[in-house]
Amino acid sequence: MKDTKGWAHTHTDRAIHQDIKERARFMRQNPTRAEQILWRRLRGKQIGGLRFRRQHPINRFIVDFYCAEARLVIEVDGSVHNEPGHAEYDKDRQRFLQALGLTVLRFSNAQALRKTDAVVEAIAEAVRAQCGRLTPAPGPFPNALGKGS
Repeated sequence: MKDTKGWAHTHTDRAIHQDIKERARFMRQNPTRAEQILWRRLRGKQIGGLRFRRQHPINRFIVDFYCAEARLVIEVDGSVHNEPGHAEYDKDRQRFLQALGLTVLRFSNAQALRKTDAVVEAIAEAVRAQCGRLTPAPGPFPNALGKGS
């Protein structure tokens, strides 16, 4: 598949495509509290004027947030990620996404809830590293633009 503006190959096996789409839709409609808070800071092109998608299918996986132009995946991990066997699944998933040329940032629910500004700044730094720029975009959150603390 031709690479267009940073889009990762998102085709899934036809047998599971509909299931993935339905699961992603359900997850968008039922976000965790941490995802809700972070989405308020990512939506509307607040970081570098770039569009982020939430609960976005990439092949057989659904990532929490995805920015195609920056080729950036953001994962917000809850306590399920601490369960036995899940760490290995996360490593395999991350290797797969990185093999597509994507950068994966992981944050815990606690970080997204309690240190939101720091999480947004880390995302803005990743956007700067990936795109070589961070164009200010209108929005109420100056930290999303890399200004302030």
